[in-house]
Amino acid sequence: MGTLEKKIDTVVNQILLKAENQHELLFGACQSDVKLTNTQEHILMLLSQDKLTNTELARILNISQAAVTKAIKSLIKQDMLAATKDAVDARVTYFELTDLAKPIAQEHTHHHDETLNVYARLLGHFSKEETEVIEKFLTVFSDELER
Repeated sequence: MGTLEKKIDTVVNQILLKAENQHELLFGACQSDVKLTNTQEHILMLLSQDKLTNTELARILNISQAAVTKAIKSLIKQDMLAATKDAVDARVTYFELTDLAKPIAQEHTHHHDETLNVYARLLGHFSKEETEVIEKFLTVFSDELER
């Protein structure tokens, strides 16, 4: 195995360790004193953009409905979410942020933005041709992961 292959392996393992037991890899330190899981914070961020159901959240996050239910129950218990029934179909429940949760959702959104800024800064070190090679590598790598 060559040096570049070993570097790729090392970086992939660093990413896995950094993101272990999390839904995503984000840059930036959490400023909130509230102890939430990454999934709970991501749910808050999504709900800051739109009112959603358990099923919709599970689909967007690509996790089980049971995992979403567990996260939501905890958020409701902490007074961060309010549940409202659909006016037309009472079987459908939407979740909305309380005022307590809004700053946390905003911070999580900021971490997403900061992560994209880090990537942009990294890509700024490369020429257009080099970024095209990086893009091709990421596409092929992603396709390989989906096999």
